[in-house]
Formats: sequence, structure tokens, C-alpha cells
Amino acid sequence: MRIINSNISAAAIINDETVNNTESISVFILGESKPYENLDLSNNQSLASAVIIIGVKIKDNKSLSIISLYFQVLKKNESHNDGQYSCSFFNTNISKWDTTGCTKPQYNKTYDRYECTCNHLTTFALIWSPNLANTKYLTAQDIASIIFLSISILCFIAVIIHSCTTRLLSSVISMNARNLLPLISSASTTILFIFYIALGMTVYTQTTSEKETKCFLSSSVLMFFVYFFLIFMFCTKTSIGYFSYLRFVRLFPEPSYRKLFVLLIISFFISIICTSFAVGFNSNSSYNITQLYENKLCWFTQDMLHYFMTIPIGIFLLLNLVTIVFVAKRILNHVRNATSPHHTYERMKQFVLVLLSSSVAQGVGWLIGPILTFVNADVGNILSWFFIVFSGLEGVWTILLYIIIRSEHMDKPKRYIDGNKRMKKFLLASVKNKK
Repeated sequence: MRIINSNISAAAIINDETVNNTESISVFILGESKPYENLDLSNNQSLASAVIIIGVKIKDNKSLSIISLYFQVLKKNESHNDGQYSCSFFNTNISKWDTTGCTKPQYNKTYDRYECTCNHLTTFALIWSPNLANTKYLTAQDIASIIFLSISILCFIAVIIHSCTTRLLSSVISMNARNLLPLISSASTTILFIFYIALGMTVYTQTTSEKETKCFLSSSVLMFFVYFFLIFMFCTKTSIGYFSYLRFVRLFPEPSYRKLFVLLIISFFISIICTSFAVGFNSNSSYNITQLYENKLCWFTQDMLHYFMTIPIGIFLLLNLVTIVFVAKRILNHVRNATSPHHTYERMKQFVLVLLSSSVAQGVGWLIGPILTFVNADVGNILSWFFIVFSGLEGVWTILLYIIIRSEHMDKPKRYIDGNKRMKKFLLASVKNKK
């Protein structure tokens, strides 16, 4: 059910499960809500809408009640342009308006109203707060996110510089491009982070009004670049993970690097197709698939997040988890039976685990975005820190991968020399036996 009458100042929709779980429901909408105007004047906040009062008698208190709320601002004030609105309920325990259990209201330009959902049934209203409005200042999370993403980018650049320097100074210990192919997953993530920072800073510096929800041209272009590299990152990580599965689970025949090239080309086209669908839908304004979030990011709307983010990322995450199970099983069998003096397969075990851990960490991190759409502010704040930390770990994964690849490459001459020594001993022993 949807409320489409633009003349309604306030409305509420209770979900079917809640209705079926109640013995009685009473709903009052107070257009003239003067008794509530002075109940909580802390932080200079004020009542901005009609008040919706819900009275229910619940059969089973264990079930969750979901209510969708729609508010129009009754008394528009120019000073409110510098503030922020929040869906709140009146908490009788502390005698204050509280946002716990309610999502951040989204402004619907078509009907000139704010829309949100709450997970309980009490007394609701739209509250204006001047102290929450100043989104032109970066929060601690914003600054931490930029720092962590930048560290990951610098780690990848450091790896490339070290590899190139080593190649120039010593041809013996230098690695060719084929040895560094697994780092393509890190390269795609690094490019993603660069465009993500560019998108955030572009939106932050070029938006002025808190009510502005439509993405402008440059932000839309950067957003689709971010989305392309997001899908490409998960495709490449999954492809390299599958290639590692072929090498360490299905040992024979050993896959050629041509197969990896084919997988990467397929990854590129999958990313192009997904991005093309997103651009196509966005070209029709009636679909309304993108919006500005708090003057800091242009991204998919809450309704579209699950189609363009949750489903594809969930698929990639599942594939990587399945790969981890098969590779871990093969590694355990090898650890029990193998006796390699140079620990070759021990390093390969570490390589696969680091690679797949990177993919899973990014998958979990980016899935936090859709989760933020239906959790309260406190939980959302904690989950946002998880995304920041997982993003920062990408630099650690990159350095670990490079160290493992380099160590494996350095061991090859040793294995060659030891192999020659064993061959000479075998030939000498054969000659002595013949004599």
C-alpha cells in the first residue's frame, strides 16, 4: 500500500503482520498539536508536523511492529533550510523526542513530504533540529574513511614502486608481470577507492542545500564509475579465487594463465553489463534509482539498493565462501600429508587464505550499506565503522599478498639448485652401483 494523496499532512501504514497480531488498534492524527510543541525544547529543536498517536493491544510482544510514516512540514520556515528533520517518537521515560527504532526520513519531492519507518508503535512526529543539520562539516567517520582508503591506496602504490625498483636494480630477483597477476584484485580495489573518494569530495563540495536529493551530472558520472569498479572488484577477486581453486584443489591438469585472462575478460564484460543496466534505468527519471545522501554521496535509492548491491554482492560473497570451503579442505589434507622442505605449499596456503579473506572482508563491508537503510542510528553508526575498518584492511591484504608472492619467487632458485644437487647425487650413486 502507498499513500499518493499529496494533500494529506500526515499518514501511517501498519504492516499486515502487526495488524494480525493485535487485538485492537487506535490511530489519532493531531493537525493542531500545540500540547506537544513545548514538550521537548532541548537543542533548540521544534515540532514540524502533525502528531500521529498509535494505541495498540498486542497479542504477542515478541513479534516486531513495523509502521511506515508520512509527514508534511506544516509550518515552513526559512531558518529550517539550515536544519535537519528526523522521525521521532515521544519517549515518556525521559520526556524527550527520541529517534531510536526509526529510520532517517527521506524527502519525497513529488509529494513534498518526508517518509520513514519505525519498529514500534507509540507517538510519532517530524522534528526539526538545527544542531543535526550541519552536514557541510565532515564527521569523524568521514575523516577516518578518507584516511583508511588513502592508506590502502598508498600500500598498493608502495608495492608497485618496490616491484619496479627491484626489477631495475636486480634482474635475478625481479618478478615478471605474470607473477603479479593476482594483484589485479588489489589494483581494481585501489581504483575503486580512488573514484569513491572523488565521488564523495565532489558531492561534498558542490551541494549546498540539505533538501537537495537529486544527483547532478558529475556526481552521477562518478557514481557509475564507482559502481563499475565495485562489480569489477568482486568479479576479479572471485575469478582469482576460482583460479586458485583450480590450482590447489583440482591440481591436474594445472590451469594455464590463459584461463585467468579469460576469467578477467569475462569479469570486465559482467561489470559493463551491470553498469549499463544501471545507467539505462537512471536515464529515465521516472524510475528514480539514485539520490544524494546527506550532501556527501550520490548512490542508489533505498528501494534500488537491494537490486544493484545486495543481490550481486551476495552472489559473489557466496561464491567466495564456497571456494574457501573447498580450498580449506584441500589445504588441510595437504598439511597432514605433505613434507615440502621449502614450504612451497605452506606459502600457497597463506596466499589463498589472504586473497579470499580480502574478498570476504570487502563483501561484508559493502553489504553494510543496504543494512543501514533499516536499522536505527546507533546500530548504523557502529556498522559504518566496520565498513571503514574493512576498507582499511585492503592495504594490509595487498602487502601480505606481495610478500607471499615474492617469497615464493625467491624460493624458486633454491629449489632449482637443490634439485640439481639431488640429481647429481642420484647419478653418482647409480654410477657407483654399476661399478
